[in-house]
Amino acid sequence: MLLFPLVGLAQHLVAWRKGALAPGQFNFDLGTAGYWLVGILLIGIYVLKGAAQALDEYRPLLNVTEDEYARLKYRFVTIPNGPGALFFLMGLALGALSGFSDMAVAPAIDYAFPQLRIGIWMLGTALTLLFAYQVIRQLQQIRAFYAMPEHLDLFNLRPRYGFSRYAAVLGIMIFFYEALLPWILDPTAFESQVVYTESIALTPLILLMFYLPLSGVHRRLVSERERLLAGANARIATILERIHPAAFEQREYEDVARMRAVYSTLKEEKETVQGLRTWPWRPGTLTGLLSALFLPVILVLVREIISMFLGS
Repeated sequence: MLLFPLVGLAQHLVAWRKGALAPGQFNFDLGTAGYWLVGILLIGIYVLKGAAQALDEYRPLLNVTEDEYARLKYRFVTIPNGPGALFFLMGLALGALSGFSDMAVAPAIDYAFPQLRIGIWMLGTALTLLFAYQVIRQLQQIRAFYAMPEHLDLFNLRPRYGFSRYAAVLGIMIFFYEALLPWILDPTAFESQVVYTESIALTPLILLMFYLPLSGVHRRLVSERERLLAGANARIATILERIHPAAFEQREYEDVARMRAVYSTLKEEKETVQGLRTWPWRPGTLTGLLSALFLPVILVLVREIISMFLGS
């Protein structure tokens, strides 16, 4: 968090020395430039800490020893050196491209200290690609974790909620860091075609990041619910077969009354099974993610429409 004021102070000291600002004068763009480093570092912390917490929550469903679990967790939260270094270097190059592209459209004051500004673009983008690579690895491992338990308990989905919560919170953090707050802090950057394209592609990528690792276990849970429903239907069919002869042929009405009570219980069982959830997230998780992604877009569109009518 110290980066935020330190970067802003460094930029102001250079701007005051160069005469771009009057001594003591504050500039919002220069003062908030450190956000690009602070935001991605906070996301990186969550990628490491939040993922570990989600896996710990899922631990009761993993039939492994403590040593095996420690190895699984290590692979889940650790970035491999070789690929990590490669993505970091690719991010440095992409950050330089984005920074110079932004320089062409940004106010001159933004680049009063161009070495620092371009360095922020490079380091921020490098960390973004590094953590993006780690998130992709984690999503693949989450699919593998969901496939490990042989038995699925539809009546106890709580341990599976941790991964969906992690993916949703991470998606919201990425959206705020890459699209929403940049639009507020540095709207001129979106005049750069590179920056604009990166932001447009963000929302569908976040939705895929949330959906894909959970889709496999959803299919397994649907199959398990269908199995339970088949069993419930078979028991209902059996009790109905017994009720008809007892009622109309044998006239054993006391037995019919008892079997009707059993039938009612079986019917309630079937309705309960039909109502079981097959998505591994709490009801409000997806709603919160969609609201965070699309509400700002809707507000911007409404503002543009209102501005268009007022302008005409």
